Amino acid sequence: KQKESKNISNQIVELDRKLEEAEKNLEIVEGQLSDLEGKIAITQRELDRATEEAQAQKELLNKRVRIMHQNGSTSYLAVILNATSFSDFISRLDLMRKIINYDVNLLKERKTIRDNIDEKKQQLEYEQQQKEALKSNLSKKKNEVEVIKKEKEKLLDELKIDIKELDKQLDKLEEDSQKIQKLIIQSQSLGDYIGGEMAWPAPGYTEFSDYYGYRIHPITKTKKFHSGVDLKVPSGSSVVAANAGKVILAKYYGGYGNTVIIDHGGKISTLYAHNSKLLVKEGDTVTRGQVIAKSGSTGVSTGPHLHFEVRINGEPKDPLPYITKSKK
Repeated sequence: KQKESKNISNQIVELDRKLEEAEKNLEIVEGQLSDLEGKIAITQRELDRATEEAQAQKELLNKRVRIMHQNGSTSYLAVILNATSFSDFISRLDLMRKIINYDVNLLKERKTIRDNIDEKKQQLEYEQQQKEALKSNLSKKKNEVEVIKKEKEKLLDELKIDIKELDKQLDKLEEDSQKIQKLIIQSQSLGDYIGGEMAWPAPGYTEFSDYYGYRIHPITKTKKFHSGVDLKVPSGSSVVAANAGKVILAKYYGGYGNTVIIDHGGKISTLYAHNSKLLVKEGDTVTRGQVIAKSGSTGVSTGPHLHFEVRINGEPKDPLPYITKSKK
């Protein structure tokens, strides 16, 4: 039975690892798609500009044709031969040369602009094809994330049915909580409390799904201690530091999943668990209200939420008196 319990714990850890990897891959593809859409917008603007230039060139060329038509059959040679003097001849020759060069350059520019339009059209078509491929890949990555989420949900649903096994997992969670107490005592600073009221750790989300203290577990019907409060928070929402301090833990920690612990001085620390993504690392100094993680459902968790704890010298205390003043 102990081996089976360890196997389920390992399955939860492995599924969380796969989910984190799948979400990272999804984020990469979303970034690529965003970059490509930016490039497409630039290419479209360049194409519109080139089209406007081509229209202006066309109008200028039409004007030149009309002028030549109005002048009738008078040839360049006739204009030169009608010179009244040698200096007039030189002037007329130079003028003719300029007119011819202007017309030649006008035709060259028109060709350059038309080539540019063709190039931009091909580039736009290629980028649109890339976009469709990325959208298809994005859909695939989203599906991979959902498959892993459902796989974990299925495992946890099975765990609910197997009450004895669920009870063991909850006991393990309590063991992890006691280990955290020792870890905090070893890592906390000797300085005074940073001071000030604590910020609400999940801005915009104020509904609780569980409270601090002993209670009869709704599934196992056994008395269990809950070391913090659970806030109903959708996956991917911002989790913020309740106060300034130093990060003394930022990693996957047993049943707590992706966890952050911040030391605020004065032997006061806060804990944020079951996150989908950690945005800080151990040793970082954070400010009050700084986003430190994205909420999720890693570890022993039956759905997206934020598990929040306040600890004094490593021992969990009721967090409500510390955060309800800043509730928003």
